[in-house]
Amino acid sequence: MTPPQEGDGVALWVGWIFLFLALAGCFWPRMPGLAFMGLALFGVLHLAVLVHERIAEPRFFDGMSPEEFEHYCAELLRRAKWRAEVTPASGDQGVDIVAEKRGRRIVVQCKMYSKPVGNRAVQEIVAGIAHAEAERGVVVTTVGYTAAAQALAESNNVLLLRHQELRRIDRLLARTRA
Repeated sequence: MTPPQEGDGVALWVGWIFLFLALAGCFWPRMPGLAFMGLALFGVLHLAVLVHERIAEPRFFDGMSPEEFEHYCAELLRRAKWRAEVTPASGDQGVDIVAEKRGRRIVVQCKMYSKPVGNRAVQEIVAGIAHAEAERGVVVTTVGYTAAAQALAESNNVLLLRHQELRRIDRLLARTRA
């Protein structure tokens, strides 16, 4: 397991657990001691969930290669119950992932850039929609999009996302349905 990171809550929960155990010891075996012991048990269970999420969930990291980013995005789609396959690196026609769920097919292009994504990515995914006979196209990035890319995506019904938003893709697709 990796060490606790800022904002993940592990260190905070460990602190609460120790506090509740100490208070339970002070008041044991009276009713407040039992209550503090129950709170400590709740903390241990919550901590177990946090640790499980850290181990089981796919993690984004800055040093990731573009290929690793594609596999990371595909795994996020799989967690959302999509059947997602990463396409071969060459001859993909601008499509990095083909995903299907309940008869719907979407194509995804993954861009791990340091600057906002421009029109070219949107143009490529529009071509990829036709090539893969997909219902929708999605461009996923680690950064934002240029105004021109946003306008082109809107006129072509392409969904522009940041990688963190893939967990909510079903809601986002439903909200922007053609």
